[in-house]
Amino acid sequence: MKRLLAPLLAPVVLALAFPPAALAFQVRPVRLELGSRATASQLTVHNPTTRPLLLQAEAFDWSQDGGADQLKPTQALIVNPPIFELAPGATQVVRVGLRQAVESGVERSHRLWLSQVPTPGDADDGVQLLLRVSLPVFVTGVATPAAQPQWQRHGDTLELHNAGGRHLHVHGLQLVSDQGGSTRFGPCYALPGQLCRWTLPAGWSAATTRYDADTSAGPLRGVVDAVAPR
Repeated sequence: MKRLLAPLLAPVVLALAFPPAALAFQVRPVRLELGSRATASQLTVHNPTTRPLLLQAEAFDWSQDGGADQLKPTQALIVNPPIFELAPGATQVVRVGLRQAVESGVERSHRLWLSQVPTPGDADDGVQLLLRVSLPVFVTGVATPAAQPQWQRHGDTLELHNAGGRHLHVHGLQLVSDQGGSTRFGPCYALPGQLCRWTLPAGWSAATTRYDADTSAGPLRGVVDAVAPR
């Protein structure tokens, strides 16, 4: 059964209510790149708090449908250890590897969840903060085509389609209308064959919009007309 989530960033942190400084852990790096030359990598997880933390790691296949993220539990990644306790001030290395050979010409996308597991002692403090960090893991085979961005404007919606073979990560986007208005948007991922979609501000009636995006494929700058080409 697939788990449907809101768009995922790198990293995504999900939490319930409680003072953030009380229960927090730190993870480096915030994404992993695997392939035929590097079939394994590692994360460093640190507990800067004054209490022990119990953490669990879960791996998912990551796909998109119309720009919406979908996660499905997977055995494609080996995560060791899958669950561990971190003493106050301690650091744990989590190793992530591939269970199968890397496919040539293909990029596979995964998500790795690091979640705090509630413990009996935490309940004494009232409402718990349960952190979950979602990290992207990309497995790229040799000769995989690069990302191929294609921009389209449909009324009050701007879309960035990725017709290439690798993911496209938009770190930030600025738009400027031919009437002098401007707006900014935050990060977004477009997996191969998928898209990022942004809703333009109310009253954005510009016939031509200039975009300036900082992406994993480098800076993208240009203009897009209000009516997408057919």
